[in-house]
Amino acid sequence: MKKKKKQKKKKKKSVESKPLPSRVRKLFDRAKAKYTALSHRIVYTAFDLAATLHIPLVDVVKTLLIKTEGGYALVLLSAAHRLDIKKFSRATGAKKVSIPPEKEIVRRCKIKKGPLASFGSFYKLPVHIDRALVKRKKALFSLGSFQQSVLLPVKDFLTIERPTIGVFHARRKG
Repeated sequence: MKKKKKQKKKKKKSVESKPLPSRVRKLFDRAKAKYTALSHRIVYTAFDLAATLHIPLVDVVKTLLIKTEGGYALVLLSAAHRLDIKKFSRATGAKKVSIPPEKEIVRRCKIKKGPLASFGSFYKLPVHIDRALVKRKKALFSLGSFQQSVLLPVKDFLTIERPTIGVFHARRKG
């Protein structure tokens, strides 16, 4: 009688590569960007994303939609920081700055409830990026999905989006 060999169960990877949506791929290819598309388990926070992908929180991009008297814009900063609205006002000259409620974000960006992509060109919005994030070599940017992100050299992001650079972060408390 032959002995059956026990097969080891393969651990399910928490990260894998998955094709990018075509509009994203075209955007990156036009800019000759060196990117890595990452598919991962569903995550709802930057902390979970950093833990899942085993990368420092400082390299995860937090994307916020803000509203000023001049209209809407995306603000990008390291997930290790929080937005300092006073600093943002001084840096941009905006007198009135607020973060709109989720319903307004969904309506303005024409998306389902969920994360915003870090690319203002998807929504025809200007982008402001914090200088601390610009100093990073690579960062993990949102594609507007709970399960897919892109690791991209920050210099390539700057070429693609041409954001305004300013200092508007504050250290996270605690």
